[in-house]
Amino acid sequence: MWGCGPIGTRPQHDLMKKCESSEMNHSVAAADPNLSKRRVALRLTTLAWAVLVFYLSTERFGSDFSQGLIAQALTLLHISVSPRTFHILDTLLRKIAHMAEYGILAFFVYGSFAEQQPFRWRLRQAIWCIGIVGLYSLTDELHQRFVPGRHASLVDCGIDVAGATIAVIMIFEARRLFRRASRD
Repeated sequence: MWGCGPIGTRPQHDLMKKCESSEMNHSVAAADPNLSKRRVALRLTTLAWAVLVFYLSTERFGSDFSQGLIAQALTLLHISVSPRTFHILDTLLRKIAHMAEYGILAFFVYGSFAEQQPFRWRLRQAIWCIGIVGLYSLTDELHQRFVPGRHASLVDCGIDVAGATIAVIMIFEARRLFRRASRD
């Protein structure tokens, strides 16, 4: 038998040393209270953000809300625009908000996966993160289908996934830049 078995099996001395070393490293990581607290905090933050995204999909935050924000901003700045421009501004605000809220969600989801070093670059983790956020976006759009004054849109889902993808690319680029800066 190969590997980390009980005494009496045929252990290889090098394999035993590796197994003991990895078991020690694993137990140290599991016993580190700061690491588990950080992981719990990231997961709770992710959950809280997901709940906020769901809440922002309610009737209260529909078109009337965003149009009111734009009207207040334009009034504050003493700017008047045509109804067409106002509609374009409203659409831009809403789509940018979609990208931002799902980008932030992706950031939290990505960080929630890791055992150690939550923002170390891992391609598989990035792909899973984008997939999870995309699925959450689909459930959010399904939710909006049943909310008065809101409607479901696969275009919004695509915008949400784009926001998640941008966030993951930003994690990759930040890690690359920090690595380059530490070499210099």
